[in-house]
Amino acid sequence: MFAPHESAELRSSGGPLTTQAPAVPRGALVVVAGLLLAAVIAGGLYWRLRGGQKLTVKDSILLADFVNTTGDPVFDGTLKQALAVQLEQSPYLNIVPDQTIRKALQFMGRTAEERVTGSVAREICERENVQAMLSGSITALGSQYVVALDATNCGTGDSLAREQVTAATKEAVLPAVGKAASSLREKLGESLASIQKFDTPVTEATTTSLEALKAYAAADEMRNGGGEAESIPLFQRAVELDPNFALAYARLAAIYGNIGEEDRSFEAARQAFDLRERVSERERFYIAQHYYFTNGDIEKEKENLESAIKAYPNDSTAFGNLALQYNLFYGQFEKAIPLANESSRLEPASPYGYLHTAIGYMAMNRLEEARSILQRAVDVKADNLFVHQLLYDLAFMNGDTDVMQRQMKWSDGKPSQYLLLNEATQAAAAHGQMQKAGELMQRSVQVSQRLGFKGTTAATLANWAVMQAEVGNASKARELAASSSALARGRSNLGSVAVALAMTGDVSRAPVIMEDLGHRFPADTLLHQVSIPCVRALIELERKAPEQATEALNAATPYELGTVQGRRSAGRRRRQNFRRSWTIAGLLRRLPSIRWPSWVWGELI
Repeated sequence: MFAPHESAELRSSGGPLTTQAPAVPRGALVVVAGLLLAAVIAGGLYWRLRGGQKLTVKDSILLADFVNTTGDPVFDGTLKQALAVQLEQSPYLNIVPDQTIRKALQFMGRTAEERVTGSVAREICERENVQAMLSGSITALGSQYVVALDATNCGTGDSLAREQVTAATKEAVLPAVGKAASSLREKLGESLASIQKFDTPVTEATTTSLEALKAYAAADEMRNGGGEAESIPLFQRAVELDPNFALAYARLAAIYGNIGEEDRSFEAARQAFDLRERVSERERFYIAQHYYFTNGDIEKEKENLESAIKAYPNDSTAFGNLALQYNLFYGQFEKAIPLANESSRLEPASPYGYLHTAIGYMAMNRLEEARSILQRAVDVKADNLFVHQLLYDLAFMNGDTDVMQRQMKWSDGKPSQYLLLNEATQAAAAHGQMQKAGELMQRSVQVSQRLGFKGTTAATLANWAVMQAEVGNASKARELAASSSALARGRSNLGSVAVALAMTGDVSRAPVIMEDLGHRFPADTLLHQVSIPCVRALIELERKAPEQATEALNAATPYELGTVQGRRSAGRRRRQNFRRSWTIAGLLRRLPSIRWPSWVWGELI
């Protein structure tokens, strides 16, 4: 170790040397050393970025479509869906939602159905400020299949992590994808403890059937593109192929709830809940939320949503649905709005965050802010039927008939057109145009009947029965109530049937209907604390007993500020000197989707 020092002494002493290099100035040595050090640092950074860069919880990942060279179409869309389910279990990874990808493609002038690979995927990353992209491929190798996953840095194109697995058979492909995804999560920076806790095998989280998963993936894609009702046959096909496909049942529960098919929603939610141990932790939250929602247990639903947000702070759906609760049931709009805004931040291409923000502003009579939020949804192409339904309501409140007509025109020919027809029915009735309202109601019924939605049709007839009772047409109200009861026996129509009967003096049948509903749905908070008391109050009014009516309504007090209780109630008047009961009773005529307006449903996914 002293040799260099010794050699220097010999040279400086003038001792004999065979050869001697020219002297190098000290300053040059410093420069060279600095360059070498910089090169070492740069090289280290280069290799760290290429081989070991970790993502953070704030980084997002775009899942590209799989490149399928096997020639077997069963893998198309299926493997991406399996990979998404596996990765979305992670609280650490933030997967770009499909709706965001579809909207980006539209802004790029491409069709929403275009495959997202290569340069298209990289352009979406750039547009949406996505940090990483995950590409996948499947190749046939004799009788085996090779699945490869490659995570790359969107900005540099450098590889962040790679995995390659081999499946001996076609049936082994899905487990192989799950295994590769789990290994990739660790390489991207997720802790081993987190992976072990949130790592349900993909065949348990979804299905063992490739065909069922393919149908599910196609249904999800259609629904994300705005085809709510249109996706039902594909989800039904998925559960036919695998009767234990819990997540497919949960999607059906959400869709049926959105379109007003209460009985179907309730049954699908029950089937999903019974199978909830077969899904990942994240999907278990989703299934439980829909189950409590269809059962009307709003306290358990709220607890479930709060737990979901803590476990998965990047899940926009939980934020949106909790905002819905504060708006809809509790009237705590100041809590709902920030939750809804967070939902929009996490998933700006989804309409539901904008919807719940706008609902809060409308409830606080901040109409211009509500309109601005809804217009933003339209501008970023995050609008759907529910956004236009709410725009119609705002225009009605502002007396803007031109905007109302534009929203109606937007819905022409769409499967869920009946929702806006119902809004138009209410608007015409509010102006005393009962003949026009009746014609609009008939159009709505024709649309829902054509779609085979008996529950929705029954709810429309029941709501029209209440309107007929309001104007004193008792015989027509009873006729409509009978027609509604013959079609369906759910809360969404029978609650309004009972109101119509009570208002027309039938104080014997109305309480029997509500008592039956109470027995069938013992966990339904609003049914027991709002709906049943309201019917009792109406009966007491018919008996000329306002004090007893007031007493009956005491149970509804904690929920009377919720938007479902007050929506449009200000536009209705009762000649009897007991307006409070009539205002709260208005709750029961707005029951197209399990006792509340379908436009406030926040299933985001």
